[in-house]
Amino acid sequence: MKADIYQEAFKDFQSSATTDGSYLGINKAAKEQEAHMRMKVQEKLKEANLRLKEMKAKVSLTMKGNAIQLRATLPLKPGDTNIKSRQTKQYQISLNIPANLDGLKTAEEEAYELSRLISRKCFEWNDKYLGCKASQNIDINFGEIYDKFEDIFFQTRKRDIKSEHTFTEYKKVFKREFKSDLIVNKKNIEISLSKIDSSSKRFQGIKVASIICKYLEIDIDFQKLKLPIIPQKRDIPQDKVIIDGFDKFEKYYELNKHKKNPYWNSYLIYRLAYGLIANYGLRPREVFNQPDIDWFISEDNKDNTWKVHNDNKTGAREVLPFMPEWIELFDLKNKTALEMLKQRTDKIKSFSQLTIIVDKNSQWFKRIGLEFKPYDLRHACAIRAHLQGIPLKAAADNLGHSIEMHTKVYQRWFSLENRKKAMNTALNEKQEMKMLREQNIYLQKKVESLSLELEKYKLNKILI
Repeated sequence: MKADIYQEAFKDFQSSATTDGSYLGINKAAKEQEAHMRMKVQEKLKEANLRLKEMKAKVSLTMKGNAIQLRATLPLKPGDTNIKSRQTKQYQISLNIPANLDGLKTAEEEAYELSRLISRKCFEWNDKYLGCKASQNIDINFGEIYDKFEDIFFQTRKRDIKSEHTFTEYKKVFKREFKSDLIVNKKNIEISLSKIDSSSKRFQGIKVASIICKYLEIDIDFQKLKLPIIPQKRDIPQDKVIIDGFDKFEKYYELNKHKKNPYWNSYLIYRLAYGLIANYGLRPREVFNQPDIDWFISEDNKDNTWKVHNDNKTGAREVLPFMPEWIELFDLKNKTALEMLKQRTDKIKSFSQLTIIVDKNSQWFKRIGLEFKPYDLRHACAIRAHLQGIPLKAAADNLGHSIEMHTKVYQRWFSLENRKKAMNTALNEKQEMKMLREQNIYLQKKVESLSLELEKYKLNKILI
């Protein structure tokens, strides 16, 4: 694809460390990459202008907004005047050339062509240079944009596992909500979005629409198109349910091993993944995307931490277990299972291969009859951390997201049962504190009484 020149420009890009997996965090990372690409375009623009100068071209290039323009001294436009009564004037000519690396090549070619016309004194103000020529994007339809969406997306983003995942999700949304023969314009984008009744799906649609609009320079106020978010019911599993769920993997295997499927023992991989997500609050991809198994089983790993690879949603982090006793309960140091996971993940060389194993992990949850999803185990960790009294910052860092996201998660899925636990814990602690205070007062009085008795005893001894 054409985006190779863009990925070359991202070779020296280093994203800033973030633990914010929210839309705001992802958006911030995207803006960093857009700024990096804009800087690269500006660098290439300077190089192009140096080449034009060396060739004694009478034209230079400038970047204005999201477009590259040609700057040159030209004969006066029809109806234009020069305050110094000259017959020439400096103009900025817009040819609808986008401010990207492909556009820069086009702009340089156009600059040489315009320079030749000026040198030969045969330049004329035609529709092309007057800006009357129709924009190349004026009649483009959603289907055409869909076909080139990958190029558009990766023009301003570094291609890696994270961006591949985002792109795949966005392309699904594009196909579902926008792909058609309709012309891409403000009205049709707003109509397409207004047909989406779900607040979460509309928000996804807005994210895709914003990329389309930025590319085509269409101005839309998306804030007015957002729907209020209605929290959905979601039953986050309690600890007993999670423990029972772990046992279902082997029960399923025992019931089906007579089928002599050579891959039946792969349940060990997905049972291990279940335990890791449940105990460390990992995102499913963080189990399968370049896991550091050697560190996990190392004798130096005294705290039993799990190292998340940098090429994940919020970068690298070292995760402590939320329930240390579950390491043994869930047999997380099982050498056979860990070796199988290592062999399986070492074969992953692309985003699509990673997606396949993550999807298989979800399928195993359904296969063994679990009524919750892999991500619910992660949410359970966020809630449990709150009930355990772990400080917000520590819990959020362990889960690899911001404090804001952490608070949002456990507040959204905090069930009545969890509220009871939290309130009972608080009340019990209050009652315990009251008892301790009363005991303290009693002991203080006792000490005072004994001290008085001692003084009396000493006085009597002196008198005797």
